[in-house]
Amino acid sequence: MKKFLFLFGVLIFIGSFQSYAERSEIYMDFYKSGHANKSTTVHRSPMRIPIDVYYDEELHLIEIFGDKDMNVQIYLYDENGNIINYSPSINTILEVSDNHSGLLSIRIEGEDWIATGKIAV
Repeated sequence: MKKFLFLFGVLIFIGSFQSYAERSEIYMDFYKSGHANKSTTVHRSPMRIPIDVYYDEELHLIEIFGDKDMNVQIYLYDENGNIINYSPSINTILEVSDNHSGLLSIRIEGEDWIATGKIAV
């Protein structure tokens, strides 16, 4: 029993030194373009596109990963709607200036879909 308690104490001690994750995932909403005004009675599950978007708080970077065959345009907007960064490819890293604070919007436009997400910096 003493060995178990000692091992448990060591694990808690080691776990207390773990820092929080510097990278946080950004939730993205996906929309099929061209079908916004059409109504249908069929209930479908939300669209899933294999894109991962992360924000690194320490380095002020937004990392976007996906299938390299995707043709996309990526826009980063500030809260006033001004474009502050842009990329024509999916596997990219967007820089956010150190002195920027507020809400940022990410818009990823594919051939027949659009993904949007927001993050507070």
